[in-house]
Amino acid sequence: MMGAIALVALIGAGQVQAQDGDCRLVVETGAEEWRLEFDPLDQDAALQTFDLAVVNQGQSTCVVRPRVNLRGESFGLMNGEGGGRLDYVLFEERAGVDVTPRAGLSARRSGGRALTVAPGERSLLRFSFGTRATETLAAGRYSQSAFIDLETEDGQVEAERPVTLSVEVPRVALMGLKGEFRREGGLTIIDVGELSQGARPLGATLYVVSTGGYSISVTSQNQGRLTQGGGWFVPYALTLGGQAVDLSGEGRREVLSHRPRLDDYPLAIVVGETAGKRAGEYRDVLTFTVAAI
Repeated sequence: MMGAIALVALIGAGQVQAQDGDCRLVVETGAEEWRLEFDPLDQDAALQTFDLAVVNQGQSTCVVRPRVNLRGESFGLMNGEGGGRLDYVLFEERAGVDVTPRAGLSARRSGGRALTVAPGERSLLRFSFGTRATETLAAGRYSQSAFIDLETEDGQVEAERPVTLSVEVPRVALMGLKGEFRREGGLTIIDVGELSQGARPLGATLYVVSTGGYSISVTSQNQGRLTQGGGWFVPYALTLGGQAVDLSGEGRREVLSHRPRLDDYPLAIVVGETAGKRAGEYRDVLTFTVAAI
């Protein structure tokens, strides 16, 4: 009698193993590349969701949890131009767990909901992929190859999906003015003070922040002359960061770079002959334009 009971117990265990072994998950659909557009000069962060459709083609129920595996690669998105790695986060929305592979493999978690897929059933996994920058980034594509593994509780991989995680940083540039100036009627006013012949700093600095190379263009409404009514004028020249700018047309300066930039350009002028000029206020309007190249 005791031997028969033991035999029945062994047969029962064998049947459970056969059912578990007949779980067959297949990742049906999902983008091969999870791609973000991220302008670090305009956005604090970038975030987007991506879906994977999973179907159970086996005869028994599958119970799995997603993990992200870098297969030995260091964590972080790399730019083809070199430099450091860009951090990112991956979040599995259905279970509400962080699956970011910071150590090369996302942590195995017992909390959160496991994905249960009955035979013939189709289920959807949704991941949030996001990044943010703590400093200005260089333009280009940052990427990393990863595998989305669907694991059983004992660590067996039932299905996997290779994906490329990527962030595209555009070529952008912005500029601003700091120092001594005021705003009036939509214009930035720099007071030169009493005009006298010779060089003088303006006490203001043009700055440029960019993800790479850029150009600065300067145009003078009066083509390098401070004017007042009645045809009176005083000629002057402008220097941008110590370099002369041609104000007779469109003065242009280019900075070629594959790296992010933060550049300052102190403004100064050289005032021409003032003797014999009529007293009063003289002015010119300068237009500065920056463009990424």
